[in-house]
Amino acid sequence: MMQFKFWCVGLLLPGFLVFSPALASTETVMHDYARFYAPDRLARLGLGFGLGMLAANTNIDSHVQTWYQQDVRHLRTDAVSRSVKFFGEGKYFIPLSLLLAGFAYVDPDASIAAWGAYSTRAYLAGGPAMLFLQRATGGSRPEETAHDAHWRPFRDDNGVSGHAFMGAIPFLTLGKMMREQAFLKYCAYAASAATAWSRINDNKHYLSQAVLGWYLAWESVDAVFEAEGQRESISVAPIMSRNRYGITVHFRW
Repeated sequence: MMQFKFWCVGLLLPGFLVFSPALASTETVMHDYARFYAPDRLARLGLGFGLGMLAANTNIDSHVQTWYQQDVRHLRTDAVSRSVKFFGEGKYFIPLSLLLAGFAYVDPDASIAAWGAYSTRAYLAGGPAMLFLQRATGGSRPEETAHDAHWRPFRDDNGVSGHAFMGAIPFLTLGKMMREQAFLKYCAYAASAATAWSRINDNKHYLSQAVLGWYLAWESVDAVFEAEGQRESISVAPIMSRNRYGITVHFRW
């Protein structure tokens, strides 16, 4: 499994340079990394993963998982989950993003080419961090070990959901591109969480693992569009204090 994950990431950079002549350059990729690893973004990621650690190492994750599996999961949710899980399959969506980015050869201004290029850049920006954090957190899948979601650094590789990360990027990218179509933009944002939900439904990941995968995707896509100089009207950030924790959503208009 890990071999396949690294193969996917290894495909990204050379494939991107081949398929996207309009947007691909070492400078572009390095600019994306500079924005992804900027101090303000790292601070937000630190808070987000702090919340994830809290959920994983207390009974929050296990209680949510038990409640969902016993009281919510149904044959109908399983049917929907089987469909949306597909969007988290990197073996399909990484090559698809690269291929669509290649439409820039035909029409440099094609929206489908821009979507492919932006998605690929987001995979590139956040993919290495996602792979590292999966192992660094060391969480296990539900019912996989007696340690449950508890973080055991470098003892397992499921602390961040790769499917949630992969499945969120195509829709978050689409939402960011629809700056003038608010309804479609927020529908795309909502759809970006579908794969993360499917991992909880299928009992493959705990809540914190699915949310962290989605949040890492959000920051990856945001870094790419910030590198393009396009500020979004909505931003997501975790909060943590002595009396409360959660996620804030800010709107600008």
